[in-house]
Amino acid sequence: MKKNISKLNEKIERFETKYKSKNKNKNSNINIGLKFSLDLISPIIMGILIGIGCDKFFSTNPIFFLIFLLLGIIAGFWNIFKSVNRLK
Repeated sequence: MKKNISKLNEKIERFETKYKSKNKNKNSNINIGLKFSLDLISPIIMGILIGIGCDKFFSTNPIFFLIFLLLGIIAGFWNIFKSVNRLK
């Protein structure tokens, strides 16, 4: 009985290692791409929203929008730069 259980555990472990090694590359590449896209897009969107809000609050036209858009773009590329350095 114990031999059967140990054989079953060995088969389960072999199956898990085989399954994890096959799916690891697919999921990790998708995760990296999703992380990079979110690291770039989210600061830009936040910069746009903050800029539009400040422009409405202070009754100015595009000045705060442009400033915060530029800051969002810089922050997005800085996030990607940091993420790429972590991958090395």
